[in-house]
Amino acid sequence: MKIGIEKSLNNVKAELEQNNLQAVVMNNSKQDSKRELNQYDAIVSSGQDSNFLGMHDTKTKTPVINATGKTAEEICSEVKDRLE
Repeated sequence: MKIGIEKSLNNVKAELEQNNLQAVVMNNSKQDSKRELNQYDAIVSSGQDSNFLGMHDTKTKTPVINATGKTAEEICSEVKDRLE
């Protein structure tokens, strides 16, 4: 599984990798956002930028998980649940 994460979520990246999930820091370019969104099985957003990668008005079937107020372990668990 390939999980896209925001640059600021290094602790989440480490947790996902410990659970045998491929975590990739996403490019912040809004220009590449639509193409980039479709290459991931799930996306983890910090929630600090409400329009991260222009996702505010982008439709995607890729699950987007908001990390606000959650531990890395909780986020990892949610990613696994969404991908089952």
